[in-house]
Amino acid sequence: MNFKNEVEMFEINLIGFLLAAVLSLISTPFAIKLAVKIGAIDNPNSRKIHSAPTPRLGGLGIFFSFTFTLVVVQYFFPEANIFSLSNKLNLLLIGISLTLVLAVGICDDIRNLKPGQKFFFQLIAATLVYTSGFQISTITNPFTNELIELGIFSYPLTILWITGITNAFNLIDGLDGLASGIAAIAGLTICAISLLNNDITSAVIGIVLAGSLFGFLHFNFNPAKIFLGDSGSLFVGFSLAVLSIQSSTKGSTAFSMIIALLAVGVPIIDTLMSMLRRMLAWFLPGHAIEKSITKKLYSMFLPDKRHIHHQLLASGFSQRTTVLVLYIVSSAFGVCAVLVTAGSLNASLIVIGVVIFLVIASRKLGYNEMALFRNGILLRFYSLTILKHSVLRFCLDTFSIMAALLLSYNLTISDYSHIFFNLSIPDLLAAAVIVIVQLNAFIFGGLYKRNIVLLGVGDFLQILRVVLTAVIITTAILSFAPLPFEIPQMNIFMMLDFYFLISMVAGSRILFHALNYLFNRESADGKKVLIYGADWKGMIALHALLQSEQTKKIPIGFLDDDPELEGKFINGYPIYGGHWKLEGLLKKGMFDEIIMTKEKTEFEILKRIKRITDIYNVPIQVSKINFESLDTNYRKNKPKEAAQKTAELLLQK
Repeated sequence: MNFKNEVEMFEINLIGFLLAAVLSLISTPFAIKLAVKIGAIDNPNSRKIHSAPTPRLGGLGIFFSFTFTLVVVQYFFPEANIFSLSNKLNLLLIGISLTLVLAVGICDDIRNLKPGQKFFFQLIAATLVYTSGFQISTITNPFTNELIELGIFSYPLTILWITGITNAFNLIDGLDGLASGIAAIAGLTICAISLLNNDITSAVIGIVLAGSLFGFLHFNFNPAKIFLGDSGSLFVGFSLAVLSIQSSTKGSTAFSMIIALLAVGVPIIDTLMSMLRRMLAWFLPGHAIEKSITKKLYSMFLPDKRHIHHQLLASGFSQRTTVLVLYIVSSAFGVCAVLVTAGSLNASLIVIGVVIFLVIASRKLGYNEMALFRNGILLRFYSLTILKHSVLRFCLDTFSIMAALLLSYNLTISDYSHIFFNLSIPDLLAAAVIVIVQLNAFIFGGLYKRNIVLLGVGDFLQILRVVLTAVIITTAILSFAPLPFEIPQMNIFMMLDFYFLISMVAGSRILFHALNYLFNRESADGKKVLIYGADWKGMIALHALLQSEQTKKIPIGFLDDDPELEGKFINGYPIYGGHWKLEGLLKKGMFDEIIMTKEKTEFEILKRIKRITDIYNVPIQVSKINFESLDTNYRKNKPKEAAQKTAELLLQK
């Protein structure tokens, strides 16, 4: 770096930010007047939030302040090397691509282009950027920090990145100040990351873009006097996409795709969630045969009124509050990106955290298409006949045996590369023999002779016995037969093999039942039932409700007069307490019906329950389990049979 000290670097960034903000404040009113004059007005409709016609063309003021500030900074501070390209042709290509995106946005603001037309020109602009040398040629593995060379996949990934970020900002531009504020935060994030990587060029460009957007926010924040329009959202999204690539091409391996994704996280998450929920909606009842596959794919990219900001508005937030909440989320992503760059945070933890965040957010935002257990999408796949067939269980067991052996072997040796890269023919043959031996133990142990309808202790004991037998036989073979490879810690190896194998074999058999349980637990349709009696009879009633397909009744929990059971759970369902909790639960509307399973209940308690349920008009049903001998049952039914025969004789006469 050619700067004398960090103070000079700070001054350049501060001057660039302030100059861009002031120029944006000056130029945006002219953009408003021009938009009104040429008819670039956004009129309200059913899909939009605003209620009054509002000028668009916000991109003009941002484009002017951004480019003019960069020229000024380059003139007075040439050591910043703003236009740091290998030759003038590449600089020209970048300039043409930015101007092309702005021009397409202006045309759309004036007369609404078709999505296909806009995407075609974005593709051309992205290709120009790729030709100029801004390419995603490597990505960083967040779990190992190793660089992965993309090779021939560099072009499609670069194009996908640029067009994806560009359209993500276009889609999130649904509230006053939302897209422009998030873009400003992204610009500041890229500036901070670039400074940590000693990349002053990217830092100055990022902060100048942020300054232009901050000046524009004065007119764009609620109530907005002008919108970004496609001229603004496409230009800003395109610029941020190229800027993130530029930081990578400067030789900074720390600026991985994970960091870039965090910098512009909110628009990307909104876009991906929108596409995912539209795709999952295909599998919901009533959606599977309505449209052709072409129309379904096309519908994934159509705008709607169910983006993240729309869902927050629907939940009761005001426009300003919604925008500020998303600002906070975007800032949190930006801080994470800076911490990852500084080495203070592991990228793999960020990936896991974002996945958890998406799962929670999809539920809180009311995206029922993504509630796979509640809407029954997964259950539909698991209810296929082939998934219940013993052949599939055999295939799953084969995979489980191989996976258990592989994991056990890797955990007991020090040279992890052996099993993956240096497998010889004798090694493979020895492993195949072990797999065949264990599968035969499963077959002769009767593991495929029974269809498990309801898993019980007996089923698990059988699985335990068969798996233990298979592992003991394997131990005997490995102990006495010559092997091409050496297992240094045989005892630990076999213990691990047993642990992994029993987990996977038992897990594969409870998978369908677990999904069935979750589907019934999360289902929103049907009467909500409270079970009185948290004992074995209550458990039978619970299983009967969960397994029954005819009665649409959803268990919500238990009541039991044993004070020690209050606050505990049975099979995942809460025990609310004794009968004294009944009226409080009814006031909250938590259930529609009671099932009594306790036959020996005090008369006074029954009177109280009946009195309370009568007030709230809640029905009570009694569940009984009776055992009668065949002779008793026969004697009861014999008079009915005799009467029926007598009636038949009379009819014949």
